[in-house]
Amino acid sequence: MNTNKSVIEIIGEYTFKEIAQQPKMWEKTFDVINSRKNEIERFLKKISEKDADVILTGAGTSAFIGNAIYGVRLKHQQKQSRVVPNTELITHPEFYLQPNKTTVLVSFARSGNSPESLAAVEVVDNFCNESYHLVITCDEKGELYKKTNHENALRILLPPETNDVSLAMTSSFSSMMLAFVLITKIDQLEQEKKKIDELSNWGNTILNKYESSISALAKIDFKRAVFLGSGPLKGTAEESHLKLQELTDGKVICAFNSFLGFRHGPRAIVDDETLLVYLFSDDENSRNYEFDLVRQINQTKKGIAQIAISHKPVFIEGVNFDLNVCFGETDEPEAEIEYLCIAEILLAQLLGYHKSLKLGLNPDNPSLSGTISRVVEGVKIYKTKF
Repeated sequence: MNTNKSVIEIIGEYTFKEIAQQPKMWEKTFDVINSRKNEIERFLKKISEKDADVILTGAGTSAFIGNAIYGVRLKHQQKQSRVVPNTELITHPEFYLQPNKTTVLVSFARSGNSPESLAAVEVVDNFCNESYHLVITCDEKGELYKKTNHENALRILLPPETNDVSLAMTSSFSSMMLAFVLITKIDQLEQEKKKIDELSNWGNTILNKYESSISALAKIDFKRAVFLGSGPLKGTAEESHLKLQELTDGKVICAFNSFLGFRHGPRAIVDDETLLVYLFSDDENSRNYEFDLVRQINQTKKGIAQIAISHKPVFIEGVNFDLNVCFGETDEPEAEIEYLCIAEILLAQLLGYHKSLKLGLNPDNPSLSGTISRVVEGVKIYKTKF
């Protein structure tokens, strides 16, 4: 991706820059977590001793972070986490919180200024007898960052560049996701450094090798798009569907699902104007299910075009992808899925950026009607009765 284009030539300059800067932001995010290693370890030890209920929260894109990587803590620490969007937590806390259980609220927030982010902190503190907060944010001037400056909170402030100026979250999403992954692996950060370098290389490969092809494909007149992913990659598919829909101001209606779940009714969305995007796993077991669905789709309705993105190359007999994005080699070791969740979001970000331009929109602020904004507007918070 040519990041040296003159700003004068670029409509959507911030979106372009914020997508392109991600490989560098991932390296900087590692440095932030590494510099706070001892502090993070102390915080994790404290909540582990209390057998705390760990809830990952956010709204919209920030909530989708949790949907993609909440299982990483179980995988690496043998401790459960769960996801409750703050948009649900503040309306029905009695369905999600246990008053007598020590609770840790992990808040993902680009700016930390959305009313729900602040309300969720207050609800947890008032509902639970003992509560802690892990705040991962990109804005030190945000209200969430300022109001959680106390001994029961650990605040992780990411590089200021990740505080995306554009409407759609791009580098903030992937960097906050990476921060939580690294926090769950805090006792093995030295080994993770090599993986972050590799992740950055993957990102640069996608940006430099495939941007022009993604731009060309964005010119196809698709009216719908479906993103499919297995396991944690379903979370990335969820964010992918929102990214394309946001950046096109809803002119492209998007959906997401798992490969297996797509068979159970949602396939009805596919028509002759539908783009299908497959976010492939690396492991053989998952790929067996993923490839079977792709074969089945290609025997019936296969939409207007199909895109594949993967680490290891994908070849399915009888299937011709209109674009096959691959950022690794066949003989490379199997990649951890939490890192694929980060790398594979780049496809939807680039597709959304170029489709936005194709539709005559400004990717930095594509909402012509003003129905969506960088920080949500019009939310009135009501006092919760406990």
